[in-house]
Amino acid sequence: MSFEETGILDTWLGNLKCLNVKVKKMFGCHCLYCDGQAVGWIHESVMSLREVGLDYLPKDIKRPSKEDKIQELVIPLDYATADWLPRAVQDTADIRKKNG
Repeated sequence: MSFEETGILDTWLGNLKCLNVKVKKMFGCHCLYCDGQAVGWIHESVMSLREVGLDYLPKDIKRPSKEDKIQELVIPLDYATADWLPRAVQDTADIRKKNG
């Protein structure tokens, strides 16, 4: 893992330290797990969070259409320290766990 990659990963995970999160390197990305649920990916400078219908995210985060094969929200690094991010990660894990 390069120094830059480590720094970006630390930036994303720094705001999530209050959660039970882990990352696992796979497919050239880092899969993000919260409470044992795969909730998204961290790749280069973005986080892709699984789409579960959260209604409190900023309007500029593009939602996939129902027809899109990949159902993920692409969150730019600018939001790595956003107040809503830990809640979004935890809610995504909870919804995925509930929906099995």
